[in-house]
Amino acid sequence: MVRYLLYVVAVFIVADHIYTHWGPEIINWTASKFLGRQVTIVEEAPYRESIIDKTVKTIKEKVKELRR
Repeated sequence: MVRYLLYVVAVFIVADHIYTHWGPEIINWTASKFLGRQVTIVEEAPYRESIIDKTVKTIKEKVKELRR
């Protein structure tokens, strides 16, 4: 049971990372293909961070702080 819960968490984290970095491009590309013309459905934010990005950033800050 715990293994399946970990699988669900891992899938959620990977899906969040993919959507954060490539979601608007995928959505706009798919909509453009269906409509046959270039459309913009979702605007891209200038900079977005996924859960993985935030975790890596936090770990780097903690390691840097420990080295002081």
